[in-house]
Amino acid sequence: MNSGQTTKGLNANLENFELTDVMQLITQQMKSGFLTVKSDDGICSWSFNEGSLVDFDCEFPNQVLDLEKILQQSNILGDQQLILLHENHNLVSDHELEKLMVSKNISTREELEKINLRRLIESFIIILQWTKGRYKFIPSGKVNYHPYLNPQDANFIVMEALRQIDEMTDMKKRLRPLDRVFETSLTLSDDEALEVNDVLLQEGLKDQFDHGEFAVYKLFDGKRSLQEIIETSVTGQFHTCRTISTFINRNIITSKTTGSGYQFRRSPTPSRIRNLNGMALLILSSALLISTFLTIKVGSGLANRNQPTLFSAIIDNLKADQEKIQKQARTLLRNNNLNQLK
Repeated sequence: MNSGQTTKGLNANLENFELTDVMQLITQQMKSGFLTVKSDDGICSWSFNEGSLVDFDCEFPNQVLDLEKILQQSNILGDQQLILLHENHNLVSDHELEKLMVSKNISTREELEKINLRRLIESFIIILQWTKGRYKFIPSGKVNYHPYLNPQDANFIVMEALRQIDEMTDMKKRLRPLDRVFETSLTLSDDEALEVNDVLLQEGLKDQFDHGEFAVYKLFDGKRSLQEIIETSVTGQFHTCRTISTFINRNIITSKTTGSGYQFRRSPTPSRIRNLNGMALLILSSALLISTFLTIKVGSGLANRNQPTLFSAIIDNLKADQEKIQKQARTLLRNNNLNQLK
């Protein structure tokens, strides 16, 4: 394929010409323009300026690269904050949202640049695994620049994406089967569920994880499989696999099929404790009454044979103690009278 063909543009199937070869051709010839790849799984477009990646725009069915979704699940931008920003400002693009967030100190430039670089690499991780689809490169002398993404070496981005794909493949092998369902090791009883996101996670566990780990942690609801979590996590497939492996090694998550995990339940309320105590006393009192009744009945039946019973022995002991006390009292009284006469 010669330079003239590149100038006119490229349009072919992925089966006939690999995307990595197209990228290499664009960077080597330092072309400017737009490269778009489309298939049944989504569409993505990258902007090049003299061979460098300067912007991107992707749409996938589950929107794993959606900026707003990433900001929300990473707890950088709250749901209410996002609603207010849309109500008070005419936000028609992610770029405008990013500028507004920086101006209002909701996020920093460095943080957004880091997120966008991860999104850019993830876009290649997704598409480089496609085996079907079409690509098109349209040369252009004027391209869009991302305000919160520094120009990137396209070869470096592709090599990094391929490295993550290779390591991710090994991690997935260790995580198999990927249809397993996991849940957090701290589970809640159904009858007394707590507001996890607002109370427990936000105040306690959130501080133990970074933004990416926390976003993955919240996906373990006991319903999603590992495969679903990997595909839908906003932190990207590679980072999600690595986080899952870390969670398993640290016993932060456990397989739901094992039936393990700690049951976290609220302590009984004072009224419930009082009810339980009252019931226990009632049962104990009834048992004592029944025992006493049976003892008396048995004792009376055996009295004619002059055989002592437990109940009669107790009565005899009480009588003996009473007589002993009375005797001691008479002795003390007699001694006191004698002392007075002297």
